[in-house]
Amino acid sequence: MRNTIFVLSLIATLGLPASAQDAIVTPSITLNANTQIVSTRPAAVATREHLSYQPPFCPPKTCLYYAGDFESSYYSADALFNSNYINGSLVGQAWVGVKPDRDVTVTGATFVEGLEGDFMGINPTPFVVQVGIKPGQAGRTVCSTIGNATYSLYGDGGELVTYSYTIKKLAKSCKLKKGTVYYVNLLPTSDAGYGYLWNVPTNPRNHHGWKNDLNDCYFNGSGFNADYVTCNSQGPFSELDIGLTGKD
Repeated sequence: MRNTIFVLSLIATLGLPASAQDAIVTPSITLNANTQIVSTRPAAVATREHLSYQPPFCPPKTCLYYAGDFESSYYSADALFNSNYINGSLVGQAWVGVKPDRDVTVTGATFVEGLEGDFMGINPTPFVVQVGIKPGQAGRTVCSTIGNATYSLYGDGGELVTYSYTIKKLAKSCKLKKGTVYYVNLLPTSDAGYGYLWNVPTNPRNHHGWKNDLNDCYFNGSGFNADYVTCNSQGPFSELDIGLTGKD
């Protein structure tokens, strides 16, 4: 059964007027042509150094890992298509590499995304973990589950806004082992609109948990003629804005 994700009125436009959005048939794989980009740091929070702010979707007691904040000041600020539009008519997946420094159990996940203005998410939302992805080769699924996602404003201040797209409790937890590289994907699904996963600088603010697994990400989407290509082949995506919650 599909459940529509209800939130407060969304005004994200991705820098495009309504008439331009209506004319789009196939969206860009990235947002690198857009120049009006905002930080995910809430406006009420002053700019500070690393570890100064705990994201609301990654609270201290359960935050296993957060790659860090997307920043408007980053010269290569960009976003990569990551969503399932109208049940598979256009799907693009960003598979983000993570390498835990201890054995953990993942019970929740967040991808920080830009959402097109008419985006309307539906549940359940899938979350999948794979190992062994290589260029042109799908990996092996080690955990496949779902959850009821919600999305909330996480950054504001210009023509673009960002949202934390969060599954607080997965239907099934995912166990990750120390030192193993995993590729994770949370896929917003919608009846309208698209979602783009933001990148982060190589030395981002508000990083939490184990080290970022830099330059280890793949994009897959037949509608974009992409068969597990490296994210970096599409733009400056050495790391993407995701978080994982759970327990040791």
